[in-house]
Amino acid sequence: MRILITNDDGIDAYGLSLLADLARPFANDITIIAPSDNRSGTGRSLSLKRDIHLTDIGEGRFTCSGTPADCVMLGLNVIMRDNLPDLILSGVNHGMNAADDIGYSGTIGAAFEGAINNIPSIALSQDGGDLESDFAPTKEAGEMVMRYIMENLPAPRTVLNVNFPKLSTGRIKGIMPTTTDEHKIGDIIHNTETPHHYRIGPMRIKEAAREGSDRHALQNGYVSVTPLTMVQTDKAQLANYPLFDADTGPQ
Repeated sequence: MRILITNDDGIDAYGLSLLADLARPFANDITIIAPSDNRSGTGRSLSLKRDIHLTDIGEGRFTCSGTPADCVMLGLNVIMRDNLPDLILSGVNHGMNAADDIGYSGTIGAAFEGAINNIPSIALSQDGGDLESDFAPTKEAGEMVMRYIMENLPAPRTVLNVNFPKLSTGRIKGIMPTTTDEHKIGDIIHNTETPHHYRIGPMRIKEAAREGSDRHALQNGYVSVTPLTMVQTDKAQLANYPLFDADTGPQ
């Protein structure tokens, strides 16, 4: 199996090397293309109207001056265009990517770029993953989760979003299929020493998690697995918007 690995924390991130280690038993060919430095919070953004620099640093590893989605685009259209990957893995992110986080995540954005090209794509994140020691749950359950993924690859144009619980939850209880939670209630914006300059701080969140959601699984010591689809149309709401004819009005 050929696997393309990327992330949004940058080429030197511990989670990236850990993901490569977890993928090796399942692959005979691994290519890593990651941003040259941290690109957290970039979502699915692309580097439009400016050059993207790609550097070969050896042993199937490349750095990219652009976003995580750029990394996947260059992987599919430049580095691996003659022999496309069978699977794309993005992560392991340093921090949770669940609930309302998913729209901001460069980790998930990279996976969506793979999914839109009909390549099975998985985003993986470690809740509370600031230090190398925080990744103990990923190390503990990584092989189990990888086998689970290989046996349950996502449908076309779907990303499988995987989150590992915090180290503080103790021994991992298993893998739980989940829905996405709703937890954002606002943002904290910091003033800086320069007038009219600001810095985005942490998200203000509600602590309670909805039962059956990704955050609920994480809080209870499970690895959460959530399929995210490219189709964002709310079909149930279409009936609220009748066809309007310019000459005759609502139909």
